[in-house]
Order: sequence, then C-alpha cells, then structure tokens
Amino acid sequence: MARPWHTLSVEESFRAAASREEGLSGNEARERLAESGPNALPEEKPTSKTRLFARQFASPLIYVLLAASAIIFFLGETADALIILAVLLFNAVVGFVQEGRAEHTLRALKQFVETNATVLRDGEELVIPDREVVPGDVLLIAEGERVPADARITLSRSIRVDESALTGESEPVSKVLDAIPEEQLATAEQKNMLFRGTHVVGGAGRAVVVATGTLTVIGGIAKQISGIESEIPLQAAIRSLSRLIIAVVASISVLLFVAGTLSGHTVQEMFSTVVSLAVSVIPEGLPIVMTLVLASGVWRMSKRRALVKRLQAVEALGQARVIAVDKTGTITKNELTVRKAWTEGALFEIRGVGYDPAGEVMLRDAPPNPAEREKLLFLAKIATLSASARLRYTEETREWRVA
Repeated sequence: MARPWHTLSVEESFRAAASREEGLSGNEARERLAESGPNALPEEKPTSKTRLFARQFASPLIYVLLAASAIIFFLGETADALIILAVLLFNAVVGFVQEGRAEHTLRALKQFVETNATVLRDGEELVIPDREVVPGDVLLIAEGERVPADARITLSRSIRVDESALTGESEPVSKVLDAIPEEQLATAEQKNMLFRGTHVVGGAGRAVVVATGTLTVIGGIAKQISGIESEIPLQAAIRSLSRLIIAVVASISVLLFVAGTLSGHTVQEMFSTVVSLAVSVIPEGLPIVMTLVLASGVWRMSKRRALVKRLQAVEALGQARVIAVDKTGTITKNELTVRKAWTEGALFEIRGVGYDPAGEVMLRDAPPNPAEREKLLFLAKIATLSASARLRYTEETREWRVA
C-alpha cells in the first residue's frame, strides 16, 4: 500500500485491508494466519540448562583461573587445583540457580500476561487469543482492553487510549474517525489509529487490523532493540583486570625466570618457582566474592519487585548516574492522589499514600465535626458516581489497584 493507513477513509481502509464491516470469514482468517504468521513479537529462544550453566564460565578471569588450575594439576599440586575448581564450580552454581529462577519467572510472566481480543468473524463476535489476530480482522474495542495489533479506527464512541508505552505521553489520547491527509506524521499524531501494546481507557468502537507481529510499530521497536549488543560495565572491567593480571604475571615471570637461570638455578627449579608465583598472584576468591555480592543485589531488587535476569545487570543499574526523560509521568507511579478537598467554608486535608484507603481527613489540623463531615461525604459521593474507575485489593501483592 502506497499511502499510509491514517490518510485513508474508513471505506478505503476496508478495501486496502481486503476486509469488510462484518469481519473476515473463518477460512479467510485461517489462510491469513498461515500467511502472516502469529501475532507475536520476536522472542529469544529459551536458554537450555546446559548453556545457562556453561555461561557462568564465560569470563576472562574464569579462563585465567582454569588455566592456572590446569597448570597446578600437571605440576602435581592436585589439592590446590581441586580447591580452585571447587571455588569456580560453587561460583557457577550460584549464578546458575539465580539466573535459572529468573528465566523461569520470565516464562511464567509471559504466560500470565497473555490476553485475548474480541473480533468479528462472519458477523459474529468471537474472543480469540491475541496471537490469532490477523490483518483484516475487525476488532471490537472496549474500555480497559489492551490493543492487540495496529488498526485503523472504523467506529468510535469517544475512544481514549493510553499510548505512554510508545510515546511517553502520560495523558490519554482522544481518537478521531476521519482521515488525516498529512502523510508524514509521527505515531503520536496519528489520531485515527490504534497501536499494539496501548490501552483503551475510555469509550468503545471498532477498528480494522492493518498490521500484526513484527510489522506493528512496537514490533519494529522490538526488532531494533533485539539487534543491539552492548557490554555490561562489569564485563569490561573484568576483561581489563584479566589483561592486567596476565601482563603483570607474564612480565614478572619472565624476569624472574631469566634472573634465576643466570644465577645458576636449574630450568626445572625456576619453572616451578615461576608457576607457583604466578598462581599465587591470581585472585582465586574474586569471582565468588563478585557473584555473592551481585546475588545479594538481585535479592534486594526482588524485594522491590524488580526481576533481574542476569547477575551482572545489577552492577549495570548501579552505573546509572543520569536518567533523561521528557516529563515526570514517564518514571513516576502514574497515580493521582487527592490531597485537599474544598467545600463551602471548609478546606479539608486528605492524608494517605496512593490508592491505599488508609489515612485520615483533617480540618484545621483536627478531625472534622459531623456537620462538616457530611459535606465532605456528599462531595465524595459525587466524585464516585462520576468516575468509571474501580478500586480492588490484590491479596497476592497486598496492594490496592485501580482499573
């Protein structure tokens, strides 16, 4: 299609998507699903346990220690070699267990957040998994739903959408039905479009799907992100430390070996001395100390409900010094809390945090009398009847959440 979807009228959108108001037929949907593939974002293949365990040894410092252990073993110092191997094995087990738990939790979360979509097929409403949505499907949009794919709005009853996941704008966007003639528009300016991953916070309507999977706006972002390879600061520091250790040990060993042989010592004697010195310089306990410190950081992050997939990521978070954002709504909890309430002749102070009902109401630093309380209760009743939000308590997390 040459023209962008937001520039097309509703009728043109249906023709371009090879669809119609009553939706696709069952056969058409199956054919398009086979042609376009499931409506899913690119994902990494699950890491096997063998690969996960082997990854714990992927460090230059570990390589140096393994080499030292092998040299000591061939020199007959079996006990020392086994001690180094035991330290490295313990280090690997701690990392394997921690990262394995994170992998398992991530897989569970992906299953937990799978959602459904309501579509029209053969003129009938069907609730299907998001993965089965195909281009040309007619979506039924309702308040509180997550948009499963990029779509052109075909019917709108005051649809408002939270697009902060894409644009960073914390305020909901009011959608329109008419075509927008300007072709070069940013995502945030395409007011007649719905985008995957955004949430409908008000209104209802219909939309025809124009893109699924990696062809959506958020799918393109996911593809770009997946291609980015960056080195964690800790990995760079360990690599530099390993190079420094190797360079220092090698230099001292060569000088000592040459000086010893020139002083009349045998080559075998000097070789044993040089190897023993080199091994003693290498910090065998450093990897396990680092792993335990990082594991402690992961545990502390989990207490704050943050899931860390790799141990080294904790150190990378600690390296952050500046977070650049365009507004506070991007990094705050996105909660609104009433602090003051005004009625005729009285200004009440509302105390509490977030949506938790615990708190107190004060009037001039004292609890209000019954007459004043009646005015406040009447004001609260008006606000409650005017709002479409619902408050509920989650037993698992012991938190109050708003829907």
